[in-house]
Amino acid sequence: MELSLTPASTSSGKSGKAVRSQARAIIFSVYQYVKGLKDGGILGKNVIVREETAKATSVSLSTVNKVIAEGNKALQETGSPAFITPKKPRGRPPTLECDEFSEAAIRHKISEFYIVKKQLPTLRSLVVALREDEVIDCGRNFLTKRLHKLGFNWKKCQSSRKILVERPEIVNWRLRYLDAMKEFRAQGRYVVYLDETYVNESHHAQNCWQSPEERGALSRIGKGNRLIIVHGGGELGFVSNALLIFKASSRSGDYHTSMNFDNFSKWLKEKFLPNLPSHSAIVLDNAAYHNVQTNRKPSAASLKNDVATWLRNNGIQFDESETKAQLICKVKEADVPKTYWIDEIINEAGHDVLHLPPYHPDLNPIEMVWGDLKGELARTSVGTPLGVKEEHLRRLFDAYTADKWKKVCEHVMNTEIKYMTNDHILDDRVDHMIISLAGSSPDGSSDESDFYSSDDE
Repeated sequence: MELSLTPASTSSGKSGKAVRSQARAIIFSVYQYVKGLKDGGILGKNVIVREETAKATSVSLSTVNKVIAEGNKALQETGSPAFITPKKPRGRPPTLECDEFSEAAIRHKISEFYIVKKQLPTLRSLVVALREDEVIDCGRNFLTKRLHKLGFNWKKCQSSRKILVERPEIVNWRLRYLDAMKEFRAQGRYVVYLDETYVNESHHAQNCWQSPEERGALSRIGKGNRLIIVHGGGELGFVSNALLIFKASSRSGDYHTSMNFDNFSKWLKEKFLPNLPSHSAIVLDNAAYHNVQTNRKPSAASLKNDVATWLRNNGIQFDESETKAQLICKVKEADVPKTYWIDEIINEAGHDVLHLPPYHPDLNPIEMVWGDLKGELARTSVGTPLGVKEEHLRRLFDAYTADKWKKVCEHVMNTEIKYMTNDHILDDRVDHMIISLAGSSPDGSSDESDFYSSDDE
């Protein structure tokens, strides 16, 4: 006698919900039971085993098929069915971009809290302020890491409360730079800024650092080949005949991997320095190939003979019988100033060098010039091949006027004045807040988690 099965439920179960290992084992057992009934002639020939299993277990037919395949595979490999709960698919969170221009805005926002709002910045208040000002929409964990990268740390004051302060060495670097720049300008020296950037074949408008007079922006990251651009300029405009554009050999996110010391120094000596006004002041960022040392200290990985030669060349006494470890200790203790090849090349040409403090693109007007040029390129060369973009770029460089350069330089000079003023005000403001916190109750209204990140974000 043949039988037919009537399901207790025709529900297909909750869509998208993972079927756990124990339930998968039950589904496979039901499938084997129904199949056994059909093979034994108890069920009619028209009964479809997999469909009856799906009805009996209230899951979808596709789930039954997956469970059967998993069970049969386990039977072949181990002799018994075994099941694993599927892992829940988790979408990869989108990468949050925070370029150096956003980082400069974060630094200014911190100063605004202390100087303008006269408030102690916390992670929570900074996150809100940066989001409201459309600088970056991020969480506290992300901001904590970014602040550390920028040279900010949370330091306990006398009340054991934490305050956000910038590392003294970065503040000192900035003040030394600003003092030197002020002196150069007082001497009537011509200040010229040089930098490198890139343009992708898929270059299009997105975000960039731009002067107030320009609209639109650019994408900093893209796919395909790219052009490396090296140039410099100042209030008189771009340096004549100094433009260098070449196709990158690397597609990494950092265009510096396509530039090196040899290429940069060759360009500097042959195209840039010969076209400068005499006795100029040249501003550089801190790319690795700008900072190749002439007298680099040897390390523990150096040969002992090389360590001894370095000590001898720098007039440091040592005994030939001393071990390499002892010589390395002498190297570490040696007070030998760092000197750089690029600085020497520039000095020998009769010019002076200034190195920008790290993470301060707002002190470099050529960053805004890049934004103007690349923004215009994005608006007028959409979908064009790299060769056409290069031709268009050269025309844009030729058309970029000294008047535009003068405006961005004036903008940077105002930023310099703001930094010099704020850095001194900030000292007094932070001291005042430390004193105020020392006199307040440790059980204040602010929660401790306001001041640093928590693990639940």
